[in-house]
Amino acid sequence: MAVKGLGRTETCMEHPDRPAVARCANCHRPVCSECVVTTADGKFCSHTCAQKAADFRKRARKIKAPGTSGIGKIVKAVVWVVIVIVILGVVNKFIMRGRMPILGGFLNRLPVIGVSSRPAPQPQP
Repeated sequence: MAVKGLGRTETCMEHPDRPAVARCANCHRPVCSECVVTTADGKFCSHTCAQKAADFRKRARKIKAPGTSGIGKIVKAVVWVVIVIVILGVVNKFIMRGRMPILGGFLNRLPVIGVSSRPAPQPQP
């Protein structure tokens, strides 16, 4: 099974008289059956390229996933604080009717979730 590229059969970089059977997974050079180094990560032109690919994969696994950076943690914390304030405001407005002893004064000042300090208008007879 020879490697084909651009309409011609490729030959090994080290042995130009032999057809290439694979391309190096690291540097993409064509290699013959004598030169190919097969590992669990793929086929390579040398042990050096195989080691470079293994080192790269090891470093790539150590990179943190998105959202675990410092900024991601701050955004997550701010979202949770907002959620807690909204929940406390709903409790203050609908369950405690503005009589929440600790946060009631602060929550009552918020325009949407606080209890209005003005009395409700009375219907006129």
